[in-house]
Amino acid sequence: MRVKFCGTTSLLDMQSAIDAGCDAVGFIMGVTHQSSDFVTPAEAAKMVRHLPPFIEPVAVTHLQETEDLIELVNSSHCTTLQIQNIVEPSEIDVIRDALPYLKIVKAVHVMDESAIEMGKRYEPYADALLLDSRTREKLGGTGIPHDWNISAAIVANSAIPVILAGGLTPENVAEAIRKVRPYGVDVHTGVRKDGIRNPERTLAFAREARNALLEC
Repeated sequence: MRVKFCGTTSLLDMQSAIDAGCDAVGFIMGVTHQSSDFVTPAEAAKMVRHLPPFIEPVAVTHLQETEDLIELVNSSHCTTLQIQNIVEPSEIDVIRDALPYLKIVKAVHVMDESAIEMGKRYEPYADALLLDSRTREKLGGTGIPHDWNISAAIVANSAIPVILAGGLTPENVAEAIRKVRPYGVDVHTGVRKDGIRNPERTLAFAREARNALLEC
């Protein structure tokens, strides 16, 4: 089970994720909606420089314009782009042509069963889908779980990897994995305490996620 910790704002945040054996760390940049724990591309680039091998740096953004997205990736030195907002599938091809090394993850907000069709729309263009929760004000980082039955249906019928996010915590991630069977899981607010990434909760989340399917 792959594990990504999002909302990395400092080397301490990043070290907590590394110590937990993460597969990826997310840097929130280019926000247009209410968000917490965001950084500038320059700040992300400084942290990326300290990442050890085999851990993927992910640029997580609300930006929608193709040129802005390409510049964000170049400035932050991330090798995966997570698009949280609406971008036309054809524009994803433009980004891929400009940055052939880049992996692209498209967020699908699971509000109702229309998310199934939305996932299918982006499947031919993205390297993975990320199933997230949202509110009117927030495109992610809500701390609110969505309907895992819908997420499970998307996973079961997807030809590309699907990552589960949205309100995950050390307490519920094992249940979510057993229900949805995703390729990986992504957490932000669920491992924070007093406004910072908590090392104990971070370790617990990774442990619960990786043990979940072993217990089936």
